[in-house]
Amino acid sequence: MSSDEKISRERLETAPGEVYTETIQQPTYEFKRDHYFYPLIETNKAWTVMLVESGIVDEDDGAQLLNALADLEDEGPEVLGEYNPSLEYFYSHMEYQLNERVGEDVAGNINIGRTRPEPLARMVERESLLDVLECVVSLRSTLLDLAEREIETVMPQWTHYQHAQVSTVAHYLLGIVDSLERDTRRLLGAYETVNECTLGCGALSGASYDLDRQLVADLLGFDGYKENTIDCVSGGDHHMEPATAMANMMVTLSRFCQDLYTWHTWEFDFVEIGDEYSGSSSLMPQKKNPYPFEYVRGRAAYAVGHVSAVFETLHNTNFQDIKDVEENAVHPLFDAFEEVERSLTLLDGTVGSATFNAEEMERLAAEGFASCSELAAKIDRRTDLTYRTAHRIVGDLVGRALDRNLDATEVDADLVNESAVEITGDELDIDDEFVQSALDPREFVEAHDVPGGPAPREVQRMIQDRRANLDEDAVTINGRREALENASDELADCVDTIRS
Repeated sequence: MSSDEKISRERLETAPGEVYTETIQQPTYEFKRDHYFYPLIETNKAWTVMLVESGIVDEDDGAQLLNALADLEDEGPEVLGEYNPSLEYFYSHMEYQLNERVGEDVAGNINIGRTRPEPLARMVERESLLDVLECVVSLRSTLLDLAEREIETVMPQWTHYQHAQVSTVAHYLLGIVDSLERDTRRLLGAYETVNECTLGCGALSGASYDLDRQLVADLLGFDGYKENTIDCVSGGDHHMEPATAMANMMVTLSRFCQDLYTWHTWEFDFVEIGDEYSGSSSLMPQKKNPYPFEYVRGRAAYAVGHVSAVFETLHNTNFQDIKDVEENAVHPLFDAFEEVERSLTLLDGTVGSATFNAEEMERLAAEGFASCSELAAKIDRRTDLTYRTAHRIVGDLVGRALDRNLDATEVDADLVNESAVEITGDELDIDDEFVQSALDPREFVEAHDVPGGPAPREVQRMIQDRRANLDEDAVTINGRREALENASDELADCVDTIRS
């Protein structure tokens, strides 16, 4: 090992061995080179500007260092070359390149007050969070468009996978939209946790230099800096919160996909996705397979696995700068970002291509006794019977109808009164119109004009409300993106001033 290459192993006499290199150091280096090269360039720029502005480093030295960083940025990650065991770490490879350009007398200052763990993962995570958030906003918009189109599309809904009550496609989709709104808030909350700068924490006790931690945080687009310097190197919640928020969202989307998957069958025939999102069979020529729903369900399982991996990696570890926090928890989180963004994009396109079979949905809603709760309610309001008694009458008549192979459209006042006599000993003062109106799925929907209910007027109100929320969230996300861009511009101006 030559003296000019021995940057980071001062106590150690040899470079990392072959096994250690092949199993740990080289894969880690390649991962960081792929993901952290440009964040480290930006971090080094901001740190150099701060050192110059604070009078810790001479402006001429700062200019040389910034010029060298600009050269590396222009050349890209490949400039660091293949892994060199003598340099050991990703950071050291960049420092070596800076030494080659401006000498250690200048480049050596880049480490003043710093340890190797940088806020690099945070910088990647916040960009990934914004990418995911933009995908969530797009999916919410698509679902709202679809809901507006299907406000009048009546359908049965289920509890315990049995016909329960009548709703509409729009009402159902709004339930998914509302869940995604909550997911958006969770992801934005995770962004706040991630977007704290840890630079200036030293190894754990800060530094004896007069560092301006706020300036560095501002130049890198962070909301502020994490104050406690032990927390800076030890905390792992900036990995856990994004992973948890994404897993939460993907579980709901998996359930959504399972519904659509079921409704896409020949037996249900409720929905059909576009051919451009479907697969065929090499054996069965009739097949149209809704594969996207299977893919998203599978990737939801990945997301749950990834969040488990993040938590399991961090639990039972010391609260300190440790590879579990710095490196090991990052891999499943980054994988989760990739899988979740891909899933959201796929699902957005797939549901946007969907068409619903309104005629078949309404037929099953009408035949399947899903409006029986409204018949009980109308009997309660028409008579002096309690709702529980009316409930027993209607339950009895459903049994009678099924015994006679009748569906709900064939129930009349005579059948209701057979049950009324059985339960109470007296007939009810009702006619066929009363019964048919109560069991009509469209009238059921119109009657449930309550806050959050399926009536078209209420659903339209909810759609308008959710569009307003969507617009607010889009503005917030765009503001986050613009804040990063503005910080980048400010940093570039500071760099130009020193270099000029």
